[in-house]
Amino acid sequence: MEKISPELSLEQTMGGPFWARATYSQMYPELLNDTDAIRIWNTIESRYSPADLALVLKLVDEFIALFVLFRARSFDDAIRRYIETHPSATIVDVGCGMDTTFSRVDNGQIHWYDLDLPDAIAKRRKYIPDAPRCTAITKSVLDLGWLESVDFSKDIGILFLVGGLLYYFKEEEVATLIRTMASRFPGGELIFDVPSKLGKRVWNRRLRKSDATGVSFSFYINDAARQVAEWDPRLQIVDKFPLFSRLPHNPKWKRKTRLLMKLSDSLGVMKIIQLKFPQSQ
Repeated sequence: MEKISPELSLEQTMGGPFWARATYSQMYPELLNDTDAIRIWNTIESRYSPADLALVLKLVDEFIALFVLFRARSFDDAIRRYIETHPSATIVDVGCGMDTTFSRVDNGQIHWYDLDLPDAIAKRRKYIPDAPRCTAITKSVLDLGWLESVDFSKDIGILFLVGGLLYYFKEEEVATLIRTMASRFPGGELIFDVPSKLGKRVWNRRLRKSDATGVSFSFYINDAARQVAEWDPRLQIVDKFPLFSRLPHNPKWKRKTRLLMKLSDSLGVMKIIQLKFPQSQ
């Protein structure tokens, strides 16, 4: 294991959400039943240095871990709804990291793409080998050439999921990405999580307090209808909701955690948005 760097290492950025899913889905399978994450974490935990594990645990408290589970479950539910009407759809996991979403939602027909940087895909493949009907793309999401690597047919449909990624970019980068996706994949859909301006400040303050240097939130959405229309007025918002609003809150969770969830939803700190691309270019 390499020595920890001043900035977040690959192990920390990929390991944090993965640790949260593995640990907390085992505790709360009714929220997210991620058996693959549990199994894989049990095999790799010993490979993390004490420093890496310490920072992961500092970054990921109960609130953050449950945030990861709520987002994953919300995405799973959106995928399941989509493939009810598009059973052979193409699903693209943008910035996949150590996601195990495919194993949770696979209906035996969907075609799946995992997109991430080369180092991240190499790390992923050590523990999550490419499965049938799954293809890995080793590029940055901002290198728009990756779009040409995705097979597409309007007849079968396509859904993109982008979790925990877009808010590290500038709004103009996000807008360019979404406009290009909409042009390349007419009729497709995109689901992502995004903070408000207040949420951006809250999360950046949290990152600073946890000594996580080298990362910060940039992109946020306050007025979804206005901002999305500015990117492309033909984009449709088909769903939008506060991140913690659609699943039950367990009274066993810490009082502080439950309070933060309510505050987050009431103040719009973090939301999930699903867009539909126009049917024609």
